[in-house]
Order: sequence, then C-alpha cells, then structure tokens
Amino acid sequence: MVKRCGSSKRKVSLGPFQDGSKPRLVATDMDGTFLNQFGEYDRERFARVLSAMAESDTRFVVASGNQYYQLRTFFEGIEEEADTSPIAYVAENGALVVDDGLVIDHASLSQGVVKDAWRLLSSRVDAECALCCVNGAYVQHGSASQGFFELMSRYFPRISWTDDLTSLSDIALKFSIETRNGTEQALSEAVSDALCGALVPVVSGNGSVDLMAPGCTKATGLATLCKRWGLSLDECLAFGDNGNDVDMLAAVGWGAAMDNAALDAIRAADTTCPPNTESGVLETLEQLFLD
Repeated sequence: MVKRCGSSKRKVSLGPFQDGSKPRLVATDMDGTFLNQFGEYDRERFARVLSAMAESDTRFVVASGNQYYQLRTFFEGIEEEADTSPIAYVAENGALVVDDGLVIDHASLSQGVVKDAWRLLSSRVDAECALCCVNGAYVQHGSASQGFFELMSRYFPRISWTDDLTSLSDIALKFSIETRNGTEQALSEAVSDALCGALVPVVSGNGSVDLMAPGCTKATGLATLCKRWGLSLDECLAFGDNGNDVDMLAAVGWGAAMDNAALDAIRAADTTCPPNTESGVLETLEQLFLD
C-alpha cells in the first residue's frame, strides 16, 4: 500500500532504507520529478547531497525520456563540485545507457520496423513525430511543423530535418510523438494493433508518446548499470511521476512517486514524496543522506 507524504514538513517513508542503511543507487526522472515547475533545480543543494551520497558509495543515475545530450547539460561540472563519481544516464526512456561518457548499451530498431511504423504514423493527422537515434533526432520534411521541431529541440537538442526518416545511417532508438487533442491513448492502441507488438507505446505525459523496442524501459537501463557495477535492483531507490516511470518504480527496492504524479506511477511506487514544485527529490535525499 502506498503511504502518502503530502507535506514537505513530513518524513518520507523509506522502506528498506528506513533503518539507516543506504541505497547503492538512486535514479530519478527529470521533468515533473527532479526539476521544478521552471525546469530548474537547486544546484548548491544538490551538490551537498551528491557529496554525501559519494561518502555512502551511492551512485546517481538520471533516467529520462529525453536525449542524453540534453540531460547532461543540467549537470555539467557538478561531479567536480561534489567530488563524486560521474553521473550515469538512462536516456531515451531506456533506449540509451551512458556511463562516464561512454554508451554502454542501446536499442536498435530494424529498418523494417522503422518503415512499418512510419507508414502508420505519417498517415495520421493527430500526431507529429521524430525518430530518435544514437547521434541525434530527425524530423522528416513535410511531415511536421516548425513549431513541432522547435518543441522537440528543447528535449532533443541534437535534432535535424531529413528528407527520408526510413533511410538514415544512424541507429534508431525510438519514435517520439506529440499528439493533439488528447489522442495519445487512441494512437497507442492503433500502434499496438497495427504493429503487432513490434513497438511498445509508452505515454510520458502532456500528449507525448514514445514507441519503444519491446522490453526496453528505464528499468532495463537501470538493470544494465546494476550489472556493470555489481549491484542489485533491490539496492536501488527511484523517483518518478509518469507512465514512463512505472516499470522503474516497480522494479527497484523502493520506488517513490511525486505527490502530483500520474495515478499509474503512484500505484507502481511504494511511497510518495513532496511534489517537484517543492523539490521533493532533494528533500527526500536530504532526509536519507544528510539528516
């Protein structure tokens, strides 16, 4: 049963880490979770937490649907400030895993799957999409608006126009889709039916849907890092707020959803913590590592 912590003055239930033991890995989503409503976080405050985590031999992992090249800009230089090991990244909702600047695992969609998905997506008038790849994201000329391209560039700064999404030399990781008028559920169902499980739709909020390779989630990305570092998922703590966090919250030893999270994320988690508008992740980590 989920225990709610609706006030930032209350202590968050920490489950297996309640007795003073520390998680060996802390993973957090970014938008709606680690970042506040302005897309920011308190850098000085986090540096203190990160330094304390290093003293406990706890690794910090960013797990997001966004592009790696966007995510790392939030933390440039902070490892040096906190004197800690490099932050690792589970980017693109698990399709790209980076440790110490090196890509250690990634998804790879076949050209056939890309063509089948694009044939379906390009026929819909309620959605625009980008193909996210290892080296960047791509939008096909004539298939999307300049406004969509600019929106995508906030989350995928390495993005470019292309004449043909189906003939790229880059390795395809996922499709990232923006739907209109609340049609994300209908699109997800249409994709599942038409592609017979070749791609799995994952809703990440605000009309956004990612089409992922089967079995590719934030949880599998964390499992890859755990194996690399000799850890167990039971030793991990994770924070999230939306549908793309569900697998991760359920897989770790203790999952915390934000108080303002989507219902499916709250159901998957073990507890809740103060919302991102109150820096709930930082507050919980301070309780765990600094109190």
